[in-house]
Amino acid sequence: MAEKEASLGSMKIHRLTLVLFLVALIWFVLGNIGLVVTDPVESNYALTAKEMVESGNWWAPQIYHQVWFDKPVLIYWLIALSYKVFGITDFAARFPSALLGALSVGLLYQEIRSISGRRILGLWTAVIAGTSLEFWLIAHGIVTDMALFFASVGTFTCGYRGIVRKSRWGMSLAYGFAAIGVLAKGPVALVLPGLLFIAYLLLRGQWRDIKGLFPWQGILLFLIIAMPWYLYMYVHYGNDFINGFLGLNNVVRATESEHPSEDVWWYYLALFFGASLPWTGTVLYEMISGWKKSCREPFYVYSMVMGWGTILFYSLMATKYPTYTFISLIPFSFLGAVGIIKIMRQKASRKRMAYLIVPAFLLWIVYGVATLFVPWGFWLLLYALIAGSMALILALWLQRGQYAIPAIIAIATMLISGAVLYEGVTPLIWQRSAVRSVPLVEDFSGQVYYYNKYAASLVYYTGKDIVRIEKPNADADEKRSADWDRKYTMPKTSVESLVTKAQKGEPMLVIVNDDDKQSFEQTALYPFVTSHVSENKRVFYTLQ
Repeated sequence: MAEKEASLGSMKIHRLTLVLFLVALIWFVLGNIGLVVTDPVESNYALTAKEMVESGNWWAPQIYHQVWFDKPVLIYWLIALSYKVFGITDFAARFPSALLGALSVGLLYQEIRSISGRRILGLWTAVIAGTSLEFWLIAHGIVTDMALFFASVGTFTCGYRGIVRKSRWGMSLAYGFAAIGVLAKGPVALVLPGLLFIAYLLLRGQWRDIKGLFPWQGILLFLIIAMPWYLYMYVHYGNDFINGFLGLNNVVRATESEHPSEDVWWYYLALFFGASLPWTGTVLYEMISGWKKSCREPFYVYSMVMGWGTILFYSLMATKYPTYTFISLIPFSFLGAVGIIKIMRQKASRKRMAYLIVPAFLLWIVYGVATLFVPWGFWLLLYALIAGSMALILALWLQRGQYAIPAIIAIATMLISGAVLYEGVTPLIWQRSAVRSVPLVEDFSGQVYYYNKYAASLVYYTGKDIVRIEKPNADADEKRSADWDRKYTMPKTSVESLVTKAQKGEPMLVIVNDDDKQSFEQTALYPFVTSHVSENKRVFYTLQ
């Protein structure tokens, strides 16, 4: 990449930054109104923000009317503010991720263009990130990861200015963005970039520059932004906050797997190939082709360290989630942009175009094949979009019209993803939510119980206090640490306690997922609850 020093004047907001932001926002928002809140993850964030609004306590996140320390406060603030603007709706719960996704796209273009001085490089970096499979999914979700992504865009790009350009204000701004990340996800938003910055300097033999990573202005800015909430929580909740947030949700996650069956060393390597689709080929192309010139291209080395360092860091952690390495899309999108520019050179061979075309075709074909395994959706439009896009790209490839191919892939992916969202994802989301159970629960006058698994979405939609019936040895199959039991703060009861209530004739509604039906029927409670109705892979047992 031909780099040049960016002046303060070049840091003004470019017009294309605003255009990309608006286009991305519209694309991410479309369809959200039909996406209900799902279990087991989204419902926790949506419900916590709802209780924040209803209780008026905007400092201490709470769920089931008690404070909990699962995540920092930023995501709850954003969802709660969205509730204030749009009302407590599914659309409002999803709006912050869409907004942060659009801001991330705009900031990526702004920063890459300002650092490199090349508009096309900034444009393709933003387009690749915004249309990548994992980004598209998370931009529609109710999770913390898009807030961390936005913060990490600023941390990585401003950190580059601080390290390579030796800009004190750049490194100070990196601390400011890291503070936003710490409010979104926790200490990892500061610790991980710090480790990667040090790794980059050591790899480049610039160990003397490590001291430049700690400007007092940046440290002060970090403390001003991040510390008030953390101090508030510690002052009011003391060791409960330390043990719950830093202990369980940070240290335990790093040292003890929450889902042991997924703790395999190649977990994030497998995700890498799918996360950047349809652009995985261009990312790999630049990783390979840029290797020989790595010593002369600081941003190439920097991007490789930020991307693969993130994957290595989380691969060493015991608990693995598919979204943990999401921020690696930031440097990988830049590499993919450089790859596209190289492939589009006048003398690019047709074979080189395979890096661009094959992954896109693969993604679209997977979408098409997946429709054969679902019993819903009107798929003719999707098939037409896939067939038409592939035919157009092949025609351009044969006629050496390669300059239009990346744009066609980006536009086609947006259209195809939109069809998948409306016809495929929306019905699938309904199956991962308890929203269909709401009418029955609302009409029931007694206590409602959920056996083993728990649907917080049902609490979110109905406002009722639903009690979880604990299944004996529920975690025996996963063989995970008992420490993880502290994560679940919903009201709980035992089968034995409910048997006593059933003998007294107390009315109850027990909801059991299909995969827990056999286990429930072996409990001492089952003989007392005889009537049942099946709906949405759940069985409802009543005693009235």
